[in-house]
Amino acid sequence: MRQSRDIRQNSRTTLVDWLHYRALRLRRQFLPHYMASPPGWRLWLRSIGAERTLPDFACIGPPKSGTSDLSSYLFQHPCILPPLSKEIRTPNTNRWRPYYPTVREKLQVERQHGKALSGYFLPSLHGHILMDNYHAAVPDAKIVLLLRNPVDLAHSHYKQDLVWAGPNAANTPYYSSFQNYVDVALDLFPMFAPSYWAGTPLLQTGIYYKAVELWMDRFGRSNVHIVRSEDFFDDTSSTVCDIHRFLDIPPIKPELHSIANASPVKISPMDNDTRQKLQVFYQPWNEKLYNLLGRDLGWG
Repeated sequence: MRQSRDIRQNSRTTLVDWLHYRALRLRRQFLPHYMASPPGWRLWLRSIGAERTLPDFACIGPPKSGTSDLSSYLFQHPCILPPLSKEIRTPNTNRWRPYYPTVREKLQVERQHGKALSGYFLPSLHGHILMDNYHAAVPDAKIVLLLRNPVDLAHSHYKQDLVWAGPNAANTPYYSSFQNYVDVALDLFPMFAPSYWAGTPLLQTGIYYKAVELWMDRFGRSNVHIVRSEDFFDDTSSTVCDIHRFLDIPPIKPELHSIANASPVKISPMDNDTRQKLQVFYQPWNEKLYNLLGRDLGWG
C-alpha cells in the first residue's frame, strides 16, 4: 500500500502518522486482492481448506507492457474470479492453489453467470520453466500475450530500473541518462547484459519471437491471443472486449480508470538518435516475430 510505504519512509513520523501506519498495516492483512506477496497466514489458511482450482488462462507479457493495468480490467468481468495475488512469482504450479478460488466458489459463479474463469497474471514472457509447468498442469489453457513496441518498452525499463536502484543509481555511470543506458547495453550485447536493479536485461527483454514461439508450441496457435500494448493503451475497451471473446465469455465494456502500476519517475522523452539505434537493433528480431505471426505489428 502506497500510503503505508510513504509513512514508513518518512523518518519524522508523528504519533498520528504511526497510528495511521499501524492501521494501514492491519487493513492490509485482510485485503481481497494483492499486487504481490499476500500475508503468509492467509495462504496457509487457504491451503488447508476446501479443494482449490488452477487458472484457466494466463495473461503474460514482458515487464512494463501493461499486464497490471490489463488484469485490473479483466477482474471487472463477473465471470472472472481474481486470484488472491495478481503476481504469483513461483513457477511451481503445485504452490498456486492457495491463491485461487475453491471448486465450490467457481461453481457458484458459473451457476450465476454461465461461466467461471480464473487467470494467472505475470510479466514473465520469457519464463520457459513457467511455460512448461503451466502446460503440464493445464494443457488446454488459453494464453493472452501482451506485447509492447520494444523501443518504448526499453524507455519504461529504464524508468523502472531507476525506481529499483533509488539513490544507488547516482553511483552507476550508465544510469546518468537513457542514452548512456542504451549505449552500454548495445556495446555489451550479445556477450552479456549489464547489471540491472529491476532484474531483467534491457535488450533481451524486448526480443519476443522465440518466447512467443514457445508459448504457441506448448498451447497451440489457436489458444494464444496476441495483443499489442499500443492497441490496449489507445482503445482499452475494444481490446478488453476482444479478450473476453477469446475467453468465450460475453464481452462487457469495462469501466476506465487511471493507469495501474504507473511509474512514478518522470524523465525526458527519448531522443531521436537513441530511438534510431534501438529501432535498428530490434528490426531483425521484430521481422522474425512478424513472420511467425503472419502479421506486421507496425513497430517500424
